Amino acid sequence: MKKTTFLTFTLLLIMGNLSFGQTYYSENFEGGSLNGWISNDLDGDTHLWDVLNASSIDGSLGTGSLVSFSYDDATSAPLTPDNLVTSPAIDLTAVTASNVYFLYDQLTASSWPDEHYAIYITTSNDPAVISAATPFYETDVAEVVLTNKAFDLSSFIGQTVYISFRHFSCTDRYYLILDNMEVKSLPLNDVQLISSDIARYGLINVANNLSLTFKNKGSNLVNNITVNWNDGADHSATIPTSIGVGETVTINHPTTVQYASVVEKTLAVTATQVNGSADSDPSNNTSSNKFNSISQASVKNVLFEEGTGTWCGWCPRGAVAMNYMITTYPNQFIGVAVHNGSTDPMKLTAYDTAAGITGFPGMNVDRVVKNEGVSQGLMVSHFNERKLLATPVNLSASGSIVGSAITINVSATFRTVFAAANLRLGVIISEDGVHGTTTGYRQTNYYAANANGPMGGFESLPNPVPAAQMTFDHVGRALLGGYSGQSGSVPVTITDGQMASYTFNYTVPSTSVAANMHAVLVLIDQATGEVVNAKSVVLNTLAVDSNNYLKDAVQIYPNPASDYFNIKNLKGGDYTITIYDMLGKAVQTVESKNVVENDTVTIPVKGISTGEYIVNIASGTSSTSLHLLVK
Repeated sequence: MKKTTFLTFTLLLIMGNLSFGQTYYSENFEGGSLNGWISNDLDGDTHLWDVLNASSIDGSLGTGSLVSFSYDDATSAPLTPDNLVTSPAIDLTAVTASNVYFLYDQLTASSWPDEHYAIYITTSNDPAVISAATPFYETDVAEVVLTNKAFDLSSFIGQTVYISFRHFSCTDRYYLILDNMEVKSLPLNDVQLISSDIARYGLINVANNLSLTFKNKGSNLVNNITVNWNDGADHSATIPTSIGVGETVTINHPTTVQYASVVEKTLAVTATQVNGSADSDPSNNTSSNKFNSISQASVKNVLFEEGTGTWCGWCPRGAVAMNYMITTYPNQFIGVAVHNGSTDPMKLTAYDTAAGITGFPGMNVDRVVKNEGVSQGLMVSHFNERKLLATPVNLSASGSIVGSAITINVSATFRTVFAAANLRLGVIISEDGVHGTTTGYRQTNYYAANANGPMGGFESLPNPVPAAQMTFDHVGRALLGGYSGQSGSVPVTITDGQMASYTFNYTVPSTSVAANMHAVLVLIDQATGEVVNAKSVVLNTLAVDSNNYLKDAVQIYPNPASDYFNIKNLKGGDYTITIYDMLGKAVQTVESKNVVENDTVTIPVKGISTGEYIVNIASGTSSTSLHLLVK
């Protein structure tokens, strides 16, 4: 159907004592078995609750979680579950506190929520008794993100109880995940600062919001929290809010972060009070963030690395989404296809392994969003969010060619300061128009015969699509400098306006076509793995002869151009002038014959869309490529 294997599950389980407060029972499923929980298959379909590794979906779940399915990946078939799982006996007979709460985490597939389940609180663990009881809580799950749930069990103080989850009355969704169970008494006023977030970079004289995510770990409704952030000076404020027991809320600090000059700062964040009183557990109330102001804006390009494979029947969805993005957002979207699988001849093992994508099609976005499922909508959403981020660097490249050997000179111009930078430059080589005749180039296609709806024309192709009918674009071919970038390519100390450069060498294989290849320039933050900025350049526009007189002499003006541009300093001869867009597509070619030395050649650009282009000027064995902006 439409599902992707997001879960690479491993059976694991552990028992632990969690969090602050008096705890009567806790389980986070990290150790190896159900550890006293009893799973019952009420409908007899052999599918039931199990402890599986869902960390690829959300890392906070750890390596063990309770999971029940309403869809079977192994058979690509829907399920209609009736699965019951019951806790060990939980003794509340000796509780002297005034409250007891049951807390846990809940997660469903983001594209297919609406799982239905119920909670039962009973004094018996007999499945028949539990099923006949009135549910303590019952719901159709609407949330599509990890959700913290909390229920007041104070009415059960003095009893020994069993807690049961029943997954039923739903079909053909995907999975229901439950984790991090706690039965405990809560203090009155207690919050946890889960995270503080701010854009890593921001323009000078522009306000930046400091976003704070809090969880209420007390028994009182949280009406306000006093929070201070310090960059050498205190910025304290009492922030009104409303956070129910066990709930999580994100709020902004009212004092924005803004600097009039280029600076590098560490922001120390501390929650000091809850509801005007001291927090019961201050140990989890601090966080810190790095922030750099930048002197001028650079274009932020967004790198999408899409996990795919010719063996993967759902992967045509990824190819269609990638092509849509490149066509719709040609100036800031950069896509690379990371192929996977022992039968896929386009697999680059080092790339596939380092990317760590386990569900196909999957994607990493700037290596910040990781192992995400692929759809056109998700790509658009992540792109629109990331493209607006300020970036401290502009990337560019020049190069030369001797035969199949290409030299790529990558330059990074910084617009901020670093006292101890931990950055690296790298180059990803990708290729369009890849095809082959062997069976490995056949594409498995679950959209054949319109079985799963329209999919960019794949619904009209067979399963598998024969190799002769397949062409693969954006194929990752090489990692120059490695996945994490080249060590020593960026200095440790950086000043505003400084340029860092590094030269990479690449030999085009005889099986590849240089004219179809791109060099994707990347600057990678080694502390976080984030791609700070990227830029895609057409390989053959860099590939100019090392003895080329044109590269030093020829100039174009005006730049930016609106109706035309001029080329000056040409020697006498015949010239071919080709304008390429940033995808490497030739949008205009002009033949200029019998040019007289020092003549000025005028090239019209009226009708060419606004944007960035590369002008290739070639004569005989000499050529050069220059950037052009059309406004």
